[in-house]
Amino acid sequence: MIGIVARVSAALMSAVLALGAGPGLAPVASAQPAPAALPADPQNAGIMCFYAAVLAGRAQTEAVAEAMWFLFDAARQATAEKPEGFVEKVEELVGATPPNLDTLATDAPALLPQCAARYPLISSKRTISLPGDEFARDTQCFALTGYMSDVAESELEDEGTSPFSIRLKALETRLDAKLPAERFIAAGLTDEAAIEGLFARALRDVSPIGNLMSVLTACEAAAG
Repeated sequence: MIGIVARVSAALMSAVLALGAGPGLAPVASAQPAPAALPADPQNAGIMCFYAAVLAGRAQTEAVAEAMWFLFDAARQATAEKPEGFVEKVEELVGATPPNLDTLATDAPALLPQCAARYPLISSKRTISLPGDEFARDTQCFALTGYMSDVAESELEDEGTSPFSIRLKALETRLDAKLPAERFIAAGLTDEAAIEGLFARALRDVSPIGNLMSVLTACEAAAG
């Protein structure tokens, strides 16, 4: 996608796999796990919920894509005054160590309902409402699709052959065709920096819409 490249830390999957989240592996239990509770700090809570969701999904691509919502929301709150820094903030959060790293594997089952209660927007049953403006909708869907595709290929070792990656690429291709240079020029965006800023802000505004997988489904329907 234009200017938005997921440079998520490669430590992400190695950390998750070390905790026993890889396919076919059982979570590694701690002998005396501490009581699991989300911290008040939104950044640490988002990181903990992200890892708990990835563990519950056994690090499968779709599970990681859906769990990214927690980091998107934490980054959105952190960049309220500087939305253009959203992508860099997401990357920072992905590279951060969860506060409960030593007990995360055993904490995850107790944390998941807390995460669902604290962040109801992530519910897959919530109605998704994309922007009514066609240009805003297309750029937002393109930003999310391209970011998720980059994450899948660069960090999840998906070579583009999995059903999810193929699905993303198909949607990205359709959206790319709907966004020729003329549409950006008509919107007053005549240089790469301005377009990158547009996509950063569009990606930042995804988390209030809801569950990322549900947003992708809505984008597929809207793209035709």
